[in-house]
Amino acid sequence: MAWLRLTKKELQLHSAFLLTTLGDRMWTFVIGLFMHQLGGMTWVAVQQLVDSVLKLTFITIAGHFMDRIDRDKIIQRSLAVNNAAVAVSALIFAYMFTFQPEKYTTYFLLLASAIASISKVASEIQRICFQKDWVVVISGAENVRLEKVNSALHCIDQVSSFFLPTVAGALLDHFSWQFVCIMIVVYNFLSWIGESYILRTLYRETEQLKTRGSELTGNPDLLLVKDVKLRSINVYFEQSSWTAGFGLSLLYMTVLGFDNLAASYGQKHGMSPGYIGILRGVGAGLGIAGAWSFQHVAGKVGLLWTVMIGLVWQNIFINMCGVSVLLPGSSMDARGFIANTTFSEWTDKVIAKVAHPEPQDAPPIPFTDVAFSVNLFFMGIMLARFGLWLADPAITQIQQETVPENQRYMVFSVQTGFNELFSILKDVIVIMFPFTSLFGLLTLGSCVFVFTGFMFNVFYHAQCGFSLTNKFKHLPQEQRGNELVTLSQVAPEKQSLIGEEEEAKTSAQKNGNTIVG
Repeated sequence: MAWLRLTKKELQLHSAFLLTTLGDRMWTFVIGLFMHQLGGMTWVAVQQLVDSVLKLTFITIAGHFMDRIDRDKIIQRSLAVNNAAVAVSALIFAYMFTFQPEKYTTYFLLLASAIASISKVASEIQRICFQKDWVVVISGAENVRLEKVNSALHCIDQVSSFFLPTVAGALLDHFSWQFVCIMIVVYNFLSWIGESYILRTLYRETEQLKTRGSELTGNPDLLLVKDVKLRSINVYFEQSSWTAGFGLSLLYMTVLGFDNLAASYGQKHGMSPGYIGILRGVGAGLGIAGAWSFQHVAGKVGLLWTVMIGLVWQNIFINMCGVSVLLPGSSMDARGFIANTTFSEWTDKVIAKVAHPEPQDAPPIPFTDVAFSVNLFFMGIMLARFGLWLADPAITQIQQETVPENQRYMVFSVQTGFNELFSILKDVIVIMFPFTSLFGLLTLGSCVFVFTGFMFNVFYHAQCGFSLTNKFKHLPQEQRGNELVTLSQVAPEKQSLIGEEEEAKTSAQKNGNTIVG
């Protein structure tokens, strides 16, 4: 099958990305369990909040400067910071599990969380490089369809999500947690060496990675930059596809993302790390199916309808989670909490949970004894993954095709910033209401935000125009026609820079095609 055939550069890109995702997915899973074990759901939310604040603060600004720096320097430096920070944070957790320091638990958790969050910032920069920039350049250099390479990278990410939580859960069930920390340190060191070599080789062998499609000095908008963050946000909202990207950001305002908050909720109800790992693995398997299906669905109906299909699917099963918290056996008891808790008691409890972390020693129960409502909750999250990972790469590719190359890092960094802004809002709410009896309300609120994200994309689709025959309504008018220059015929990074009909015609003539305007 053609989609399985890879060029050398595609294989190098995929191999480097695989090494990154293996480490990231394992660390993301275990750090949530570590935080829950040492400080409960409150500290899971604190750790995610610190992650999001740092990413929101630094990545939006960094994106402006990343458009001015060699691609090799960006990815090599972020790779080094990511792996080093994970190693240091893992060593701190190993120390805490070994010596169990009661007096300074809060400070150790803050330190481990802050250093882990630095790794998250670096990891996010790596992902921007891989999934928003390098993928476009390599697909153009190798003359392969952009949706094929996008689909492959998302599949790799989901394959890692499928195996790593299951493997990590089994390791945590059968080995000491400090031993698992040391394993993570060793893996990060070895993968750092391998990934650095692969990326440097790929950079040296690909001339297109060494240049930008448009000289920075030739763009008067960028020369006027004074307030970097404000200018970056303005550039983001100048894009025709900003509503699609903003709708995607709204999906981050949820406790239904199979992240560490959901895992903590499961642990509260007696789920073992192994069982949670299996559930996350199944969810990732459905994510793989969605990411793999993306290129085929997009090829049949176009990117806009692919987004609609994916988000409708996601909303159906996310609402299953909302139903689950209303069923018998659910721990939601908002009325009882409000009736029995005064304002001062609530604030005292919140402060105590942050200032005095309490180890969670609830023993796991057999999965057959887990309440039906809890299993239905996780079933909804799992099934929603297919729709999410069908829509996510479609929205990303819409942005890739409509954002100029010399603004790519800037725009996608702002996109990451909005993602983290809504993630911060979610984490703050969880810290303020860290009680299991109120988690159902957070679930219902999450359903509302997921639906709102869907409506933003419906609005974008309407702006582009509904069509059952034209798959390229999201592209500028000069790129449309009966004989459209498709992604497989023109280098994707050139597509994003085509701003005039004459330039489009020139690109078409090089490929022996005619554009009908």
